Order: sequence, then C-alpha cells, then structure tokens
Amino acid sequence: MLGLAVLLITQEHRMMGDGLARHQALIDLLGHQRMPDTAYSMIGPLFAAPLWILSQYTGNTEWLLGNYNPLLFCLMLGAFYLMLRRHVDAGLLRRFLLILTTGSMIAPHLADFYGETFTMSTVGVGLLALALRRPPKGIRAGAWALIVLGVANTPASIVGLAFVACLESVRRRRIGPMVSLFAAVALIVGESWLRRGGPFVTGYTDNHGAETIMPYSGHSGFSYPFALGLLAIVFSFGKGLLWFTPGLFLPVRRRLSAASKTGSAIDLGYAWLLWTTFTVGLVVIYARWWAWYGGMYWGPRFFLIAILPAALGLAVWLGDPRASPIRTVITLGLLAVSVWVASNGLAFGDLWAWTCYQDGYRLEALCHFTPEFSPLWYPLVARPDLSPSQQLQLMLHAAVLLWLAAPLVTRLAQYARALTRSLSARLDLKTWRW
Repeated sequence: MLGLAVLLITQEHRMMGDGLARHQALIDLLGHQRMPDTAYSMIGPLFAAPLWILSQYTGNTEWLLGNYNPLLFCLMLGAFYLMLRRHVDAGLLRRFLLILTTGSMIAPHLADFYGETFTMSTVGVGLLALALRRPPKGIRAGAWALIVLGVANTPASIVGLAFVACLESVRRRRIGPMVSLFAAVALIVGESWLRRGGPFVTGYTDNHGAETIMPYSGHSGFSYPFALGLLAIVFSFGKGLLWFTPGLFLPVRRRLSAASKTGSAIDLGYAWLLWTTFTVGLVVIYARWWAWYGGMYWGPRFFLIAILPAALGLAVWLGDPRASPIRTVITLGLLAVSVWVASNGLAFGDLWAWTCYQDGYRLEALCHFTPEFSPLWYPLVARPDLSPSQQLQLMLHAAVLLWLAAPLVTRLAQYARALTRSLSARLDLKTWRW
C-alpha cells in the first residue's frame, strides 16, 4: 500500500473544467436548493453528499469534497482486496493493487472532482462481482446496481454496458443481463427530465470545441471520423491508450484463469474480459465524439477504467517465471512506461505545453499527437525545476519500479549467465577439435 500512501499524502487537490462544474452543481443543489441544469450527471456527485454535510460542521467544503475521488478509489481497492484475497495468489494481488496506485494514470483523477473515478469504481467492482462462480444471494443484483449507477453517471458508457450485457447474456444463456440496459437508460432519461425539463434534453446541444488547424475541428456531437478517432485513442502520443495503459494490450486471459487458485470462487480471466469489453465499448462510442481526447486534461480521461485490465495484465506478466528472455524484456519495458505514466501524472500533472493552447487553441493537436508536446514526454523537454514534493514523488515511484523490476532483472541475468556458459562450452569444443 506504499503507492496509495504516496498518492494521498503528496497529492494536491484542485477544481477545474468539468470537475469544477460538478462541484459547483452539488453546492447549488445542497447549499442553495437550486436544481442544477449542467450537462453533467449528478448521480456520482450526489454520493458525496455526506462529505458536504460534514463540511457544514468543519467549514472546509472544498477540501472534503476534494477528497471524494480518493475516497472512492480507496473503497474500490478495499473491495478488490476483500473479493480476491482468498482466491488469487497473494503475490499477484499485491502486484495488481500496487500497479493500480503507482503504475497507472489514476493520480490526476484523484486531484479533482471529475466523474470518471465514480464510474470506474462502481463499474469496476460490479464487473468483478459478476465474475464470481457461485455468488451469494443478492450479490449479482447488487453488482448490476453498481454498474447501472456508474453508467448513468457517464451516459456515453451505455455502449460499454451494452457490450457487457450481451457478453453476459451469451455466457449465461439468459436475457436477464439486458435488463441493466433498460435500467441505465431509465436513470439517464429520468435525470434529464427532472433537471432539464425533457427526457432527451442532454445539455450538449451545439457543444463543440474551437476551430483549429485540424480539418474536423469546430463541429459538435459525434462528428469525428470513426477510423481517425479510433487510431487517435489508441496510438496518439498525448492521449493514446497504448502509451498510458500499455498493459491493456497484453494477451493474458488464459494465464489469469490459471492464476486463480484451485476451486476458486472467482474467474479472474473472465473479470479481465469484462473490464476489457467495457473499455472497448467506451473506445467505440468516443471514437466519433468531437472531444475524443477529453478536453484540456492530462491523459485520456474518458478511459480511466482501462487501468483495471491493464494493471491486472501487467501483474500477471511480471509474475511469470517461465517467460522467455524476449518477453521478459518486453515486460520490463512496459513496467517502466507504466510507472513513468504514474509518476508523471502525479509530479507533472500541472505542467502544460502552453504553445498548444494559445491563439484560441489553434495548435492544440500538437499536445495530442506529437511526442515533444505530449504530457508524457514534455517534462523531459521542458526540464522544470523540481520541488521537494516532486522529488519525493519521483523517488518513491523509482523505488516501486526497482522493487517490481528486481525479479525480471535477476531472471535476465540468469539467462545471460546461461548463454555465456553455453557459448564458452561451444568455443572450447571447437578449439579442441582444431
């Protein structure tokens, strides 16, 4: 849990963009009894109401609400631990939780009041519960309830839910999982009706970005070409999942199913498949959205839930003692990138390449597509002076990297020694024959 301590102790909270709008909407609703008409769902923020009530006695509203997303993340980690501790190898579970905290893009999401953390936490826990082989009575209903709440908080994720519901229906040969779709739609439509006066009034009418040098900029809605959006979401240097969640692309389902203990009550491979399927649904829907990149935000914020299958996949590859030398080198590289993503987001989340955002965002695409202005590599270009807090953050992440990488380095050293002995034996034999 060192990683969690790093995040919570050294993280500075801030309110900006959509997070600030959700924060203010909650204050208006609870403090001024005004129904907010923002485009963003209030389902997630409403669960922060106990923190707001507590703040009325302590007088520190912004600090308490600023800790809402860290609290959700802690609850998610606790739920994962309780659900997996008796059914999964302890080393695998430890690596999984550690990568989630110090090897993923979670840090910027814990510094603000954006809604992706709520959706990831509820949907992530719910999907893991669906992977239970013999769930206690009521668990599956509770899991679906969590998933529906998370999806209603981010209406575009209804496509991810549709993919998961279809998968569950086929796997269980029942139509029941499809009911979740109707429940989520009912919540989304009901909230729109209650807050905006109509079931289909989303608040996104004529919502569009600035017109820049990019050919499809300035258009609203789902106006981006699907193929270009898909390529950008996966491969772009500033927002691409390939760079921010590299473990997502590892083929691990069979290894995960085998990693579950004999007679385990949970199918970890199926949990990974559910998380990945939901993520694919998000990619499909956002590929055509004009703001597929998530606005002025560090990393691909719409796809936060991708850190779950990515962390689990990387944790499995890290713990495979029979991996070939090539695969061990690949794993070491993916681990280094993942920890850099985490440390970068924590230490340099406020470091922006302002060239991208001057002159009405005209050159914004530089931050999306080029390595030099990508938030992942811009700190290496800008070389900012590090504060003591940033130095501490980077050192602790380096310690985590060394701890996780040590078995891989040892394994590579053993391969090198074996190869050296083999070559020496062959050379001696050739010399003797001559």
